[in-house]
Amino acid sequence: MRKIRLVEGLPSAGEYNRLRKLVGWGTYHRAVIEESLPCSLYCVHATLGEELVGMARIVGDSGLVFYIQDVIVVPEHQGKGIGALLMDSVMAYVRAHASLNTTVGLMSARGEESFYQKYGFINRPSETLGSGMTIFWKGNDG
Repeated sequence: MRKIRLVEGLPSAGEYNRLRKLVGWGTYHRAVIEESLPCSLYCVHATLGEELVGMARIVGDSGLVFYIQDVIVVPEHQGKGIGALLMDSVMAYVRAHASLNTTVGLMSARGEESFYQKYGFINRPSETLGSGMTIFWKGNDG
């Protein structure tokens, strides 16, 4: 039986788009990925044999804010603990680099909130926090 291996580092632009496409997320132009992914503070990916089956990364400013992004597991490998391995690695990075009152955020896919609650994340809105908000930029023309 093949074993899951975690590797710290970035996937290629092609691998990144493949993972996003497999989970039904939009893809990006190769040049945008190649310029943007290296700006991540931390990235880990999971392989099964030679196959990339998941990834997770952190973006932010290295102190005040960490944002967990792109927690992706290939659908046929979901429910096997790969997401937990990725999140354990991401949270170890946060523990090693965050300080008092650092904000750690993420946006959960619908129905996956309980997965992230195990790591201490809370749903928004709450009694003290408003809703998280997003804009999917369509360009400078409107």
